[in-house]
Amino acid sequence: NPNTNIRINTNLSKVDTKVFDVVCKFPNVHWIVSVETIEEEFEYIRYGGSWQDFLDNLTTIKQLKHKISFNMLHFLLNFTSIFPCVDYLSNQGFHNNSFIIGALTAPLYLNVRHLPESVLQSLEQTLMNRINESPGYLLEDSYRNLLRHLQQPFDKDLSNSIKRLQELDQLRNLNSKEIFTDLYKLI
Repeated sequence: NPNTNIRINTNLSKVDTKVFDVVCKFPNVHWIVSVETIEEEFEYIRYGGSWQDFLDNLTTIKQLKHKISFNMLHFLLNFTSIFPCVDYLSNQGFHNNSFIIGALTAPLYLNVRHLPESVLQSLEQTLMNRINESPGYLLEDSYRNLLRHLQQPFDKDLSNSIKRLQELDQLRNLNSKEIFTDLYKLI
């Protein structure tokens, strides 16, 4: 049935596949793309991924005139950089109803609430400022949900989070300290 509604959840790492070729023939496709930040942070978080490949593949599916949404997670590594990512995608012409942002709650060591209270208060202010701009749609709902998440009680252990990141760095032969400089300034 050519009018079948198709939903694809993807990190958009590849579009040169036989499945992609078949999907392109359907008019009613909804792409749900996972992305949380840009450039080198993107490549660390989406280990094995390439920011440039992501952009090229996003351009490819945008030309198909299919619906595109962004499924984003807010957590320790992108505690401030998620906002420039939203802004970047908005500036590419994506509507405020294209953004679904949730708080990452597992693994626990990546929870944004490990951050010091002063940083969380700054994030709350950033979210309030963005809410006060009245973006509406799913984007505003997402900001409100993130704000509620930040305000929940939580037992902080940022030092354990850093320890776990360093273990991950060893496995991947990476250095998160060079990429997430704002985070490492907090310890």
